[in-house]
Amino acid sequence: MSKPVKTPPTPRYTSIFCEFMAHYHQRPTVYPKDHVFEENELLPITPSDICRWMNVKAFGTADPDDNAPLVGSSWSSLGFMKKSISFFLPRNAPWDPVEGRGNPTKSEEVKSLLLRVKTIEDSRKKASSGRQHSIYGAVDEIVTAINSADGARGLLQKIQGRNDEYINMMETMGTSLSALGATIEEMKAKLTASNDAIKQELSKDSTGLDDGHYKTFISELPTVSGLAKTISDEVANVSESLQSFVNSPGVGMPHEITINPGVSGYCSFTEDGKIWDIPAGFIFPQCDLFTAWKHWLIGFPDHKIRNNKNEIVAAPIKPLRLISLGNVHQSAKKKMKDGWRPILIFMQAELEQDLDDMPLPSIDEQFIKMTYDTAMAALQSKAPNLMSGKNEQKHQSWKVATWSRKIREEQLGPTQHRNI
Repeated sequence: MSKPVKTPPTPRYTSIFCEFMAHYHQRPTVYPKDHVFEENELLPITPSDICRWMNVKAFGTADPDDNAPLVGSSWSSLGFMKKSISFFLPRNAPWDPVEGRGNPTKSEEVKSLLLRVKTIEDSRKKASSGRQHSIYGAVDEIVTAINSADGARGLLQKIQGRNDEYINMMETMGTSLSALGATIEEMKAKLTASNDAIKQELSKDSTGLDDGHYKTFISELPTVSGLAKTISDEVANVSESLQSFVNSPGVGMPHEITINPGVSGYCSFTEDGKIWDIPAGFIFPQCDLFTAWKHWLIGFPDHKIRNNKNEIVAAPIKPLRLISLGNVHQSAKKKMKDGWRPILIFMQAELEQDLDDMPLPSIDEQFIKMTYDTAMAALQSKAPNLMSGKNEQKHQSWKVATWSRKIREEQLGPTQHRNI
């Protein structure tokens, strides 16, 4: 950093400053913690630059209007960010708006932003005084709705409409499952009949084999192949229906997720006043380690979600390596913490510099394959028993969750691995 002789009070200072500088330079990935910023990079920073970043953290946008709701960082968190940035800046004097000199964190502009956030928080606390909540949502909103006939009717109509959506989804899923079951039974019957005939034919000696029967068996292969393709398509239909069901709002209750497009093309998701990098309803796929490594490096660029207008829209999720567990919705946190992170963090440790040096838009299939091979070679060297002996063949079919469990067992004691 620009002040190498000073040691930050906590590593979090460095993390925050690297995140701010990435935003300041419009860099898609956060700078590595050991990156050195020259003084000539830091002197041009203005209060406006700091406020734009803090606005993103607090309001989800760099330029919020006067009525923008607070959806992210709190007043106390912003205060900590202000201190973190200030620590690394070359000047400590209060900001002089006329000369454009000094420490931009010590400016009226930054002070005013913090005051605005504090005022919003205080008004929220006052408004929510005495409010009761249940696991289904805010009780006061429902009570307000049913206190008038029109409100109650409107709420019930909304619940009815939502329930109708779910009934339609389930009917679609039921139809797909019925078709899938029928096709599977048909294919089983054909394969069983074919095997019975083949066994009977093979019981004859080689001179007694019927050439006509052999050709019949061959001619049936396209039919069996077609049934397999039909099963595949019907499974995809069921999967799509199930995913729509999972991504939909809760039955009968108001539920809103706001999608916030980011500078790098990835999204964050605002729900109940909290910004998430991974939203409610997201399901981590059961996939092999290479596929998981790909998501670790580039995220889920093809992810889609149902928006507040009940439309399926693109909502790319950023690389998992850039997401902290605090920004993962509770419904997905355990899966990421226990089923994905242990093995992927282990693999990344061998490639920290390579990943830091590679801009996100430049990561392609070749880079993913190269880094995966490097990480697997290191894994084989450090934990050889995972890929040899009884695991020599088994490890090739392990899913990422199995790898994570194995690496925890390999590296950590049973009481320690909960803290990964």
